[in-house]
Amino acid sequence: MVRKVLVTAACTALVACVNAQIVRNLEQGGKVFWKFNSGRYDITGAVSLSGDLGSSDPIEFPLQDLNNDGRRLDIRLCIQDLFPRLGIQYCLDLIGTVISETSNEAIVRWAASGNPNQCIPISISGTTVQALITEITGALQARITPIPCRPNPYNSSWRNVTLFADENGGNENNFLRISGYLFCLQSPSTFAQAYLFNLDWEAYGGGLTGVFGNLNGDNIVNNADLLQVLFNFGSSNPDGDANGDGIVNNADLLLVLFNFGRSC
Repeated sequence: MVRKVLVTAACTALVACVNAQIVRNLEQGGKVFWKFNSGRYDITGAVSLSGDLGSSDPIEFPLQDLNNDGRRLDIRLCIQDLFPRLGIQYCLDLIGTVISETSNEAIVRWAASGNPNQCIPISISGTTVQALITEITGALQARITPIPCRPNPYNSSWRNVTLFADENGGNENNFLRISGYLFCLQSPSTFAQAYLFNLDWEAYGGGLTGVFGNLNGDNIVNNADLLQVLFNFGSSNPDGDANGDGIVNNADLLLVLFNFGRSC
């Protein structure tokens, strides 16, 4: 009876541990699959335009550690891919920061700010011109929640997903602002600013990763994962570190054992 109670308690604690590792699951999944649905843009200054931003095709973004802080949460975003109508040929690094995390959800914010001072082609009302981009700031903030492991709904050939993310925080945390000079001529008469807002988007990520005991990424927790933990026990080898805490120990072993046989 005591043993049963202890096992039940251990299982409960393990499930809570897995559910609380939303961000770790996102990192271990290695990618997010992004779908932009709608938004608005205003261009002021030398050009005065406004309108709707149409939806984009789903985009696969690798998660990277672009600022060398030890976390793979950053995204390199090429504006043309996400907002093709604007025709802005520029890429920026969105640095990911965990705002909060519980067992039910995580809030993650991606932000970028810089002064590229680059002359690039942009599209205005169907006409391509050169523009000197002097300042660019932007952010995307997500509410990320666990979902049952399933094929990616955007494309069945993509890997399985276990996390869903959608826009969180309104225009203050979901926007893009670009300032510069048309024709690459620095004059008050050629200065313009583009502001993208009311952004509606969603994304999927995660997968049956190490936090579920699947260390080798084959979508089933079995002897191969168990051996991977045992052969690396006591080391810091990430190949055996299921929960990503920097050491291969009993916690990783329990993750594999309590999820043994699980598949996606």
